[in-house]
Amino acid sequence: MYLLLFKIYQFFKFRKREYPKYPNRIFKDLNESQYWTKEILEEYQLKKLNNLLQLVKESSSYYAKKYKHITLPLSNIEEFRNVVPTISKDEIMENINEVRSKNFSNRHKCTTSGTTGNPLTAYISGMTASVREACHIRFHDWWGINQYDRNVYIAIIKSDAQKSLIGKIKNYIRGRHDIDVFNLSEETILRYYKEIEKFKPSYIRGYKSALLELTKLMDVKNLRFKNFKLKAAIVTSEVLYDNERKFIESILGCKLANEYGSVEAGLYANECPFGSMHINEEAIYIHTNNENEAIVTELHNDSMPLINYKNDDLVLISENNCECGRTSRVIDEVKGRVAGYIIRPDGSKINQVIINRILIQLDKGEFINTVKKFQVIQKGQTFVVKIEPLENFRNGCKDFISKRLYEEIGNEINIKFEIVDKIERDKSGKYRIFKNEG
Repeated sequence: MYLLLFKIYQFFKFRKREYPKYPNRIFKDLNESQYWTKEILEEYQLKKLNNLLQLVKESSSYYAKKYKHITLPLSNIEEFRNVVPTISKDEIMENINEVRSKNFSNRHKCTTSGTTGNPLTAYISGMTASVREACHIRFHDWWGINQYDRNVYIAIIKSDAQKSLIGKIKNYIRGRHDIDVFNLSEETILRYYKEIEKFKPSYIRGYKSALLELTKLMDVKNLRFKNFKLKAAIVTSEVLYDNERKFIESILGCKLANEYGSVEAGLYANECPFGSMHINEEAIYIHTNNENEAIVTELHNDSMPLINYKNDDLVLISENNCECGRTSRVIDEVKGRVAGYIIRPDGSKINQVIINRILIQLDKGEFINTVKKFQVIQKGQTFVVKIEPLENFRNGCKDFISKRLYEEIGNEINIKFEIVDKIERDKSGKYRIFKNEG
């Protein structure tokens, strides 16, 4: 009965969203294309890219001007990378109406969280929305997860529709239990733990920081799941560090599956059980410049195409084959946001990963269990360090943090400390260990 309800729900959901092709059918195609040779894959991508370029040259005033020097069709992927200029988020926002093509539809709207600046509202085609969902289905299938499997979703639950009776009925049919990340605390963890134990999900998913907070609270209370075994825990939206992965896996008793993408430009890559982040080559084309900045084109979006879009991420892409046999390129590392880099006094940049390393070092030796969280905010050459202390906190912690920041960034910076009751998440529900506010 439950499976029948789920299938009926899916059918009407897909019809309501006006998908030209159902995700389940695309999923079957993706299961074949994930083993294509690199030559066939590039041929497929080139055809899609040429179609997009032809479309926008004919119907988008912005792209027509930007691409007037380009002769179509392009002969290979290398030519695409070399002759097609990039487009930035600021450029899109300044030319939002002119970027749209003759196929524009406002049916599928995607708005970024705006945590690193002004939010961008992009529009994708129905086919793009369907392909995105099909990529999710394939990703879950790698981990033995079915579409109807029960799951716990930990994120920001702010919509009244999500909390209404109809929202709860929809969640029941699709086997989902929501937990608002803003409500996670030492006071509520036992209640949420009992809810999850009773619900018996096949997997848990949410922001990295949400799962990290859940597992830290469980660890403090010495809680472990006993009534079920998770197939996987899916993390998204934030850079995942090795120490965080190991800790979350140790508490949940399952492997982590990482997901990488953006609201405005698609689902870029998913991690397989062998540990490789496979690029969804049938859905997007992604490459990098000399600075390792990610440049993305969503292949099926003929509504408001973002072509060679610089998404402000830094990534390392590898051509190495994965043991799983899938032939797509893989992302070796998501190094973080361009805006998430620390700027030294001499103008050089360093990865915010050093903040995570300082936190790891702080939680050892004499300073173990003294700081619950800390966050560093750069304002010019002033670094504001917010600390959420534990009972054992002492001023020596400040000295340690200052010493390490000076060593990594330089002695010319100014450091200020703020002891706070709670380090607040961004309005999107994400928790950022470092912010560069200019």
